Amino acid sequence: MKTAAYICKGCGIGERVSTAQMAKIAEKEGKMNLVREHEFLCNAAGVQMIRDDIEKESVTHVMIAACSRRAKTEAFQFPVDCIVRANIREGVIWSQPDTPEARETTQEMADDYVRMGCAEVKKMQVPAGNPSVGHSKRILVVGGGVSGMTAALEAAKTGYDVVLVEKEKQLGGWAGRLWKRVAFREPYKDPAETGVEQMIAAVNAESRIKVYLNAVIAETSGSPGRFAAKNRHRIGQHHDRRNRCDRAGLGSLLRRNKLPEFAYGKTPNVSIRRAGKLATDAAANGMPIKRPSDGGAVKTVAFVQCAGQRDDSGKHLPYCSGFCCNTSIKQAMYFKDANPEVDTVVIYTDLRTPGNGEDFYRSAQNKGVISKARFRRWNPPTKP
Repeated sequence: MKTAAYICKGCGIGERVSTAQMAKIAEKEGKMNLVREHEFLCNAAGVQMIRDDIEKESVTHVMIAACSRRAKTEAFQFPVDCIVRANIREGVIWSQPDTPEARETTQEMADDYVRMGCAEVKKMQVPAGNPSVGHSKRILVVGGGVSGMTAALEAAKTGYDVVLVEKEKQLGGWAGRLWKRVAFREPYKDPAETGVEQMIAAVNAESRIKVYLNAVIAETSGSPGRFAAKNRHRIGQHHDRRNRCDRAGLGSLLRRNKLPEFAYGKTPNVSIRRAGKLATDAAANGMPIKRPSDGGAVKTVAFVQCAGQRDDSGKHLPYCSGFCCNTSIKQAMYFKDANPEVDTVVIYTDLRTPGNGEDFYRSAQNKGVISKARFRRWNPPTKP
């Protein structure tokens, strides 16, 4: 261990207290191996002086008597493990009156701060660490959606080997089932590419990532840093997605039998997530969007918002889902982009576009998407 004390004169410190006396205390009482004073420790010359001592003089423990440890954090970052900051500026000269009567007390405080800083840094040592902690460089990521793939790629970049387990037969998660995503950056004009295919390609090209598809975690054991996990291949299992929607998010929609008035299940032209699939199939085949029932050209399409939401009766949901508005605006654009002559209407109680102001909404309007408010019936008060 080699210690060094650095006394700063800047920011009025040298005008209020004797830095020479502080340096003498660091040397004589603090028993520091190296003591230096500087006009402004945080400037380029002062920082370089400390760096040179660390490199050339093999300094391992640094005590800096200057400003608060909250200040100049970037300047006072050095390649050593033990650094102490003695707060002379805020803790001493700024807290004491600048009068002749207080000068002696101010000096005594500064000297004590140096004594404490020297004593503290000499007692510091790098923690040896927990010998029981595992040192495996292998990480398990469960789920191959956007979040899981992002975690796997970032971990691989830092040098870790990654095992990525996905229960479906392909990566991508919910985002992989989308045709487009809601615009997430300016100009918020059109539905945006999901970027999932590029992310999947990056995962498959990364040598540090091992992907297990159609698999689930069957068993875990161990402790933090020393986990063991077993995965099981899913054979002959069918995952029912009928109650899901065209989104990259959480949860599922109401079951069809909750809203019989919309004819769910009675006609193929009424669906929860049909718009995204129709757009995907049409784009893949280079054909216009067609009706599921008879393959005829779609001439009119309506999106019904707020169905079964904000209902206090207990039959439906008391809250708003928070994503349907932007998703329906996005899907309405599918039809207008495919054929501007299609009458496209979004029927709503409230229409909200969080995350992009009203730009996305205005863009749909400019394409000819019509929005109509669906008001609740108003019962006028009866006369007393």
